[in-house]
Amino acid sequence: MPLYVYVCPECEIELEERRATVHADWPPVECPVCYGLCERTISRFSVRSRSTGADSRRAELIPPRDLPAAHHPDCACCRPKR
Repeated sequence: MPLYVYVCPECEIELEERRATVHADWPPVECPVCYGLCERTISRFSVRSRSTGADSRRAELIPPRDLPAAHHPDCACCRPKR
């Protein structure tokens, strides 16, 4: 289940709740201080990869191809390889 961040517009406090996606906005989250309704905000997230990044560095080492200024989409350089 994702972790959602809610902010009370009156108190300006942040609350975190782990909820199912279908319940992200219902039932509404109540502020524990003023008992008003909190609004869901966009939260930050982190992505981790097992990759060492070698693929991205390899792409930097490949020189760009010099293509003619005008060529049609079915030319040899643009045609999908089989």
